[in-house]
Amino acid sequence: MVKSVSLKKVVINGLMIAFVFLATYFTHIPGPIYPGYINFGDIVIMVSAMLLGRKTGFIAGAVGSSIADITSGGLIFAPITFVVKGLEGYSAGIITEAFQKRSRKELCRITAVVVSAAVMVAGYFTAEWLVLPLIDRNFGYVAAITELPLNLVQGGVSAAAAYILAAILERVGIKEALN
Repeated sequence: MVKSVSLKKVVINGLMIAFVFLATYFTHIPGPIYPGYINFGDIVIMVSAMLLGRKTGFIAGAVGSSIADITSGGLIFAPITFVVKGLEGYSAGIITEAFQKRSRKELCRITAVVVSAAVMVAGYFTAEWLVLPLIDRNFGYVAAITELPLNLVQGGVSAAAAYILAAILERVGIKEALN
């Protein structure tokens, strides 16, 4: 039996994809190794996952961020971004879903943003070290280490901003309005 998806869910997922793309594309700051860059689309990924769940977090992160890579000249990163940003959103969503009912919302939110930021940092580090050198010799361990501080800054700033934004949006009732 096929489970139908509501039009509201499709529209919300489309909006989250668009928000992730816009936040990624328009906060694009070139990194030390082309075509790498830092951005703050992670804020939208984490917030959408915490408010709307792991599926929306995965879809918004994977698709929105990959489209930003493709349109900004980072095609080589797009497949990796699809996986890494998708897992980032999925992890924030699943942590929120699993623990929010059993623990304090603040602790749940902190755990979700910290773990999802760590997933992003570890994912790109691993990809730049082990996967991208198979395609481009400019990548490898040195490139991964070079990009690591920027990925840590991106993850940390995004986690802090996502925590604050999710708390504000929950307080004003957005979560209930969207579900």
